Amino acid sequence: MKASNMAINERYNFTNQEERLIYVGYNFSGNGHWHQFEKTSNPGIVWSELQNNDLWMIELTNTKKG
Repeated sequence: MKASNMAINERYNFTNQEERLIYVGYNFSGNGHWHQFEKTSNPGIVWSELQNNDLWMIELTNTKKG
């Protein structure tokens, strides 16, 4: 996944994982800027933060699968 292809409020997941995430943006968090994600089951709380070089681990959620 490339940052330029991501959209705020779009759903993503780590490749081959069931956990569904909502992208909340590229935000400052303590020690730098991070791509932040919330769980769809627990919105409002950042659950994961990734740097640009870690975005290869996520994919757009196929809403037809679940």
